[in-house]
Amino acid sequence: MSSPRVLASLLALSVAGVVIASCGEQPSPTVASPIAPPTSVIRAVQTPTLVDMLADPTEPTFSTLAVEAYAPGTAYEPWPPGPPPKAQPGVPVPTDPTSSPKMHIVIDPEPVTHSGVPVPTVSCATNHPYTWYYDQVLINDTGLALTLTQRENFFDGRYTGTNPEVIQIRGNGTVRIQTRWCSGYPKPHYTQTRFKGRDETGEPLEMSGPWVRLLTP
Repeated sequence: MSSPRVLASLLALSVAGVVIASCGEQPSPTVASPIAPPTSVIRAVQTPTLVDMLADPTEPTFSTLAVEAYAPGTAYEPWPPGPPPKAQPGVPVPTDPTSSPKMHIVIDPEPVTHSGVPVPTVSCATNHPYTWYYDQVLINDTGLALTLTQRENFFDGRYTGTNPEVIQIRGNGTVRIQTRWCSGYPKPHYTQTRFKGRDETGEPLEMSGPWVRLLTP
């Protein structure tokens, strides 16, 4: 028969083995924990974003609201749109979308479904309950920096104004413009933005962006 001292020794060894096995199942204390990159690094790789809040230049009246009823999701016709309405001398008019080896523009999404979320600007607050939200993604296709100094906006072929905000796009870089439109008319519409500026060598750049279809509510 084993002595009590021998039994105590065996019991101690068994307990030690259990403790060692249990510790072996735990994560090693030397393994690095995931660490989020510094906020400065996140900002450096994000695409710069601008916001445009724009309004249909035609003020609705009781008589002009008596328009044909359209089914939800109806797109503007014909497509692409025909010639724009006649404008006063000197007033900009839209042109067919242009292409350039220096940059291209992607509309996201297109066509644009009706949102209904109010556009938070004074010009949209009264009689303009119909709203649409989309992004214009400006992509520099060269290694030269581009500086855009004007963007002319058009709604249903009518000039709504020029934004003189300067946009700088680094070589092979991208800028995103979050674009919001409001209107008093529940019918299909279309929009366009024309960009003007220069590349870093001083050569002029003018580009009419894609047509954008705004679907009916």
